[in-house]
Amino acid sequence: MLLATALPELPPIVQAAPPAQQSILERIMAEAPAGAIERSFGACNYAWGAQWKLSEDGIRTTMRHCRGEASPSPFAVSCSTLKVNTAALATDKKALEWGQWRSPVAPEAQPGEAMAVASLCANVSR
Repeated sequence: MLLATALPELPPIVQAAPPAQQSILERIMAEAPAGAIERSFGACNYAWGAQWKLSEDGIRTTMRHCRGEASPSPFAVSCSTLKVNTAALATDKKALEWGQWRSPVAPEAQPGEAMAVASLCANVSR
């Protein structure tokens, strides 16, 4: 015999900051140099705000620095396909080589990539 039970309501994934906390954060961020905003998602910090560059084909790129990596690396997002791409120095260490476009939840994705893509793409016009 199976018993039907109601599932408890889950809290939202992202909760708004309490008003006092949001006010303090706004005061702190008002002192930041223009365009020097950084956001953290999972294991990576992304250059945010004016740091995102838009190409003619609608691809947005910025720099990110993930835990365990020696230096920041380029990160690209396509909001039309919801795919990401990353670049690394070529073996000759003179140029960047881009990888293949992939899902932000692919096995090789860094934790938090999906949240970074959602946060960016929810706030841009396509």
